[in-house]
Amino acid sequence: MRTSRFLAALGGVVAAASLSACSLSAPKAEPVFHAPASPTPTASAESGEAAGAEAPATTGIRQVLKIAQLAGLAPLLVNAKGRTIYRFDGDSNDPPATACVEDCLKTWQPVLAPNGVEVDAGIEEDLVGTVERPDGNKQLTLNGWPMYYFHEDLSLGQTAGYGTGDAWFPMSPTGGRAEKVNDDPAPAKKPQVLRIAEVDGLSPEIVVNAKGRTIYRFEKDDNSPSRTTCAGECLKTWQPVLAPNGVEVGDGVDEDLVGVIKRPDGSRQVTLRGWPLYYFHKDLRLGQIAGHGVKGQWFAITAGGGKAQKKSTSSGGTNSEGTGTY
Repeated sequence: MRTSRFLAALGGVVAAASLSACSLSAPKAEPVFHAPASPTPTASAESGEAAGAEAPATTGIRQVLKIAQLAGLAPLLVNAKGRTIYRFDGDSNDPPATACVEDCLKTWQPVLAPNGVEVDAGIEEDLVGTVERPDGNKQLTLNGWPMYYFHEDLSLGQTAGYGTGDAWFPMSPTGGRAEKVNDDPAPAKKPQVLRIAEVDGLSPEIVVNAKGRTIYRFEKDDNSPSRTTCAGECLKTWQPVLAPNGVEVGDGVDEDLVGVIKRPDGSRQVTLRGWPLYYFHKDLRLGQIAGHGVKGQWFAITAGGGKAQKKSTSSGGTNSEGTGTY
C-alpha cells in the first residue's frame, strides 16, 4: 500500500479538522482524512474491515481498497480479501447520496470504514470520501459514488451482482462502471443449422435444428414475398428461428431455398422456400412435434418447404389439428 488514510472516530482527536458529516442532502462527499503511513499489517476482514493499525484516538480495523483484474472485466475495485465492490446507478455522486435503504440492504451491503481506509496504488486518493447513511454509518465513496458488496459474492473474485436490475455494476478505480471486456479473441459464433430428420408420426422427413428440435411454418404467413405475421401474443408460443451468425444446411436441405427476413424487432428470421420458420414452446425434448396441426395453421416443415403429413399409424404423441393454444 502506498498511502494510509484514516477516518476520524466520532469525538476523536482529529475533531479539530472540522469534519462535516455528509448526508443525502450534503453538497459533496466527506473527504477521508490523511495520516502518515504506518508499518501495520493490512490483512482484511469482510465488510470493510481490513486488519489494521491504530487510527488517531482509536484502535480498530481499517478498510482496504485495491485494484483487481478479473477475467472478462475491466479493472475493478475490491477489498483486501478480493471481494468485489459495486456501485448503484440509482445513487447520486453530485451530491453524493445513497438510495439503497430498507429492503435493498438485504441484498447490497454498504462498504463502511469506521476506522479509516488504505488505498492501493492506482486509486486516486482525492477521489475517496464518505457519505453519511440514514443510520449514521459512514459509507465509502469513490468520485462521489457510494460503494457496496453483493450478498451472493461468497468467494473471492465473484461478480454475481454484475448487471443486477441493469443498475448494479462492479466499480472501476475511478468510480465508474467496470464493463465487460473480451480478453481473448472472440470465439467463433455458431451459425443456425437446418437439417432433416425422420420423426415418428410424420411423413416425409422434416426440418430440425442441430439438436433435433422440430421447425414449423405458419399458414397465415406469406412466402412470396416472405412475411411474418407472428407477433405479440403469438411469440409467447412460437419462437422465430433466428440466424444472427448465418445459416448452415445439412444433407437433404437445398441451400438455394434458404433465406432470411428482417423481423419488426430487427432480428433475422430464417426462411425456407420463403416460409418464416419457428419453434413450438412445448417441444421440450428432441423429436417432439407437439406443435404440428395447432389450430390447423401450424405444421412441421419439410425440406422443400411443404407441410409434413401425419402417418396413418402414428406412434408419436402429436396434437390433433385444431387443438393448441394459438
